[in-house]
Amino acid sequence: MYGWMGKTITVDLSSSTVTETTTDEKNLRTYIGGRGLGVRILCDLCSPRVNPLSPDNPLIVTTSPLAGTETPLNGMCSITSKSPLTNTIFSAETGGFFGKELKLAGIDALVIKGKAKSPVYLQIEDNHVELKSATHLWNKNTVETTDILHHGGKVACIGKSGENQILLANIVNDYMYSSERGGLGAISGSKNLKAIVVKGSNKPYIFDETEFGKTVVHAGQLLDANPVVSKGLKVYGTSAFMALMNYMNVLPAYNFRYTSFGGIDLLSAEYIKNNYDTEKLSGCSGCPIACKFQTKDNRLIPDYDTIWAFGPAVGNNDFDTIIKACNLCRDYGIDSVSCGSTIASYLELASKNIGSENLLQMIEDIGEGKSKLCNGSSSFMNAIGKDVGMSVKSFELPGYDPRGIQGQALGYATSNHGGCYRDSYMIAPEVLGKPKLLDRQTFSGKAGILQYFQNLIAAINSLSLCNYSVFALDETVLASMLSSVTGVYYTPEDLLRSGERTWNLERLFNNRSGFTVSDDTLPGRFFDDNGIDKNEFEEAVFDYYHFRGWNKKGVPESNKLDELGIDWSVV
Repeated sequence: MYGWMGKTITVDLSSSTVTETTTDEKNLRTYIGGRGLGVRILCDLCSPRVNPLSPDNPLIVTTSPLAGTETPLNGMCSITSKSPLTNTIFSAETGGFFGKELKLAGIDALVIKGKAKSPVYLQIEDNHVELKSATHLWNKNTVETTDILHHGGKVACIGKSGENQILLANIVNDYMYSSERGGLGAISGSKNLKAIVVKGSNKPYIFDETEFGKTVVHAGQLLDANPVVSKGLKVYGTSAFMALMNYMNVLPAYNFRYTSFGGIDLLSAEYIKNNYDTEKLSGCSGCPIACKFQTKDNRLIPDYDTIWAFGPAVGNNDFDTIIKACNLCRDYGIDSVSCGSTIASYLELASKNIGSENLLQMIEDIGEGKSKLCNGSSSFMNAIGKDVGMSVKSFELPGYDPRGIQGQALGYATSNHGGCYRDSYMIAPEVLGKPKLLDRQTFSGKAGILQYFQNLIAAINSLSLCNYSVFALDETVLASMLSSVTGVYYTPEDLLRSGERTWNLERLFNNRSGFTVSDDTLPGRFFDDNGIDKNEFEEAVFDYYHFRGWNKKGVPESNKLDELGIDWSVV
């Protein structure tokens, strides 16, 4: 087999057993890997009505045929489960080197089921898979845990927030990369799984080395020629977007009460570069961009999302505090976006401003499970009977205001994960003009374009590539690369169809979890006098359903499922 490794490892924590099976070849060809493969496996293994924190909800880590090759931006892997924060199906992409190492260990999919009787970690070295006691690691955060385990391989672990099963907890790998959002760290904690340590030495076989080499060179040239990549992300990291979003009035501030922030001069990429002694980190596996930076005393410089969450979202322009907040979240294993957004909603209700010490103390209390905010804004709002939480499907919105990016507004509402921008990334065409600049102030024509970008991003996630590849690499380049690696001929249409298949399967899972058309909406703050015409928005949602081949209730029709080859009866 070329590209794929042909091996799935299933670990049953309840019985302390490890099983190796051959990965289903049909699933590999049709769902490719990464997000697509993880979603297919999840749908085969559990009911959409499963309690996310029960032993019956599996945690699935998947690689792709491009992982571990020379493909640019191939350093991602997918972690898939049912989210305890949103109750939706959820695939989180994480970077660094953990995914590559899992691939080099010969694994397409790692499936973790059940619950251990006491804390454990999983040690993988090629064909040797072993469960080990993690009692000595419990009550430790991610940096200390990784320090202890990193000699055994690449480490993915939870901090105290995951142990406490707070719904903002994530899984952190390689010290600084994380599953980011959706509460997947809480699932690991519910299983008493502290960490996964992996070391591998198996290189994937490539079907056509010559053709693959050509596509790698071509992809590298496209990335170098793209100014967003080469002059923005490569030089400044994602903080390059801060001043631009503020200038375009799509940088939400003070819990989305405003669309720009007066203190932006102290948070911009230029300010950071001029006032902090930073060094560029090596980047994820196979990454020519390397968008992460740290200070000389090894403090991670926050990315755009985190700067927004602990800056404009809460009305703070002290960058030193934002750095501390970022590194505190990293150590506890907390989703910074949902954390900052939840704090912002609390501050609005309490009519408070926040100082540096108070902000950091609130984050620590969340990580320790001692705060009423530790399960996100929807949980907090439901408990007090008020709602100024800025979320979709209980998933806090990120730092791109939908009132000024209406295709992204539709993307937030229809996302299978909740209020997520990464799974459509309409920021690229509507704000950054890649691959083509669209009018961001209208819904006209966006329904069809949105479903294209959602399918493309799902395919990119299934290839284990970074989302930033969307700036320069289209389905033609990606299909050529995949074909040369696997020896299976994929047209650009085949690749997009794979993404569409994944998207529809996710939608079915959510439908059968209880989600309906009423969930495909936005917080009331954004409508009518505040920027978005609700009638136009609702018409755009139904146009989107039409383009998707779904009925008016937002459910995929049987002929669409047949067309995509989805066996819907098993979902």
